[in-house]
Amino acid sequence: MKYTVEATINRPISQVVELYNDPSNHIKWMPGILSHQITSGNRREPATESTFKFKVNGRDFIIKETIIKNDSTEIVAEFISNGAINTQVTQFSKIDDDSTSYKVNESFELKGFMKVIGILMPGSFKKQTKQFVEAFKGFSENQ
Repeated sequence: MKYTVEATINRPISQVVELYNDPSNHIKWMPGILSHQITSGNRREPATESTFKFKVNGRDFIIKETIIKNDSTEIVAEFISNGAINTQVTQFSKIDDDSTSYKVNESFELKGFMKVIGILMPGSFKKQTKQFVEAFKGFSENQ
């Protein structure tokens, strides 16, 4: 399953990228996040591995992240959780001095029960990504 979610953030690109790449900010904007811990590597540099703990709809789950690429305006990360491998390409581009385009491209490989969920409720994945995109937009614009 593949899809893209986009938003315009009313902040300069340099500020948006800095906020996004600071792991200490994750807890401030990610819906449902309980914790984020870097397990190896440095900040959001390539090969950095992290563990996210979330609670969504009363359910706790863990997602492991590996940064594949980060050139500040394009971040490629792989997320692994129970039954899902997600490659996410996050792109930031300058619209003008005060506005930034924020685009998230998702590509999921689903297995087991998650594959059934993907078939029966594919919109739920995009809805969750949109929720994260809107949360980061709101956080960025209020800093």
